[in-house]
Amino acid sequence: MKIIADENIPLVNDFFSHIGEITTKPGRQICNQDLLDIDVLLVRSVTNVDKNLLQNTPVKFVASATSGVNHVKLSELNSLGIRFANALGSNANSVAQYVISAICYWCQQQDRNIHDVTVGIVGYGNVGQTLKKYCDMLGILTVINDPPLQDLNPQLLKFSSLPESLCCDVVSFHTPLTFDGKYSTYQFINKSTLKFLKNDALLINSSRGEVIDESALLNHKQQNEDIQLVLDVWNDEPNINLKLLENTLLATPHIAGYSYDGKVRGTKMIYQACCDYFGINRAEVVIDDAKFPKQIFVELNSSNSICKDVLSAYDIVSDSQKLQKILNHPELQSGEYFDSLRKNYPIRREWLY
Repeated sequence: MKIIADENIPLVNDFFSHIGEITTKPGRQICNQDLLDIDVLLVRSVTNVDKNLLQNTPVKFVASATSGVNHVKLSELNSLGIRFANALGSNANSVAQYVISAICYWCQQQDRNIHDVTVGIVGYGNVGQTLKKYCDMLGILTVINDPPLQDLNPQLLKFSSLPESLCCDVVSFHTPLTFDGKYSTYQFINKSTLKFLKNDALLINSSRGEVIDESALLNHKQQNEDIQLVLDVWNDEPNINLKLLENTLLATPHIAGYSYDGKVRGTKMIYQACCDYFGINRAEVVIDDAKFPKQIFVELNSSNSICKDVLSAYDIVSDSQKLQKILNHPELQSGEYFDSLRKNYPIRREWLY
């Protein structure tokens, strides 16, 4: 069996070597010609998986080591008879910890007590639920908005309207990107919805860039200078809006879910799905963590030092400075630098609690 994989999938050889022959390549460069004798394709979010990529190839199984599937045309895979799997929920803890770190930094900058802020969570899937868990542990009041989930299970918890969620001190987006139907999220944060934000709110987007109308957001920020923005995702990645970047408190290159632990979790999930599809016995993969940084314990009920402790466990500011470096270096203002930050992202461990 022959396998081609995005080179940024960690431990891919450790997990998949007993299944077949593995070739790795930058995800954006994987093309139809690479797949002419391939049985299994393993990707991350930068590879657009559709009929153009897969037609006239022997590929039988495609897996994405990510939670999202916006880069995959599922209907086209189905029409080709190709099985698909992804790593739903693998990065939820990583993204939630990113958001908590962003809130901690903002609280420090604003001299605010983190226990007194309210957080609007827009989208209550794996990440939203994990974020609420952390907020509950910190004694932070949350306001949840998720109309599709509310329709499916109105008794799950107290849901609120989008305007109610947007009125919180902090608003964090965790919705999938959808273009059609009653619950389309494409640019659902726009001129008409941004007006519900508080004048001194913190807006965090670590879902998909296109859920926000960036032009409207930039205009709103310029008219309301006290609003602060933390953006991990962007329209037109990797060629991001530099003017919007200029107006962020923190800005990162789509790495909120890039913890070492989350990425390994994703690799393991797609490995298990691949074994199950082909009827292959799963091997016991032993991961040697000794060569990686140890996980730091954070005492979440420590009211005096919680923000300092969280930011010591994950230095979100350093990640932001690397991307914001673009603003003073025109030679870096291409998508290549954005992608290089992702490709060469240092090992980041999720903190324990």
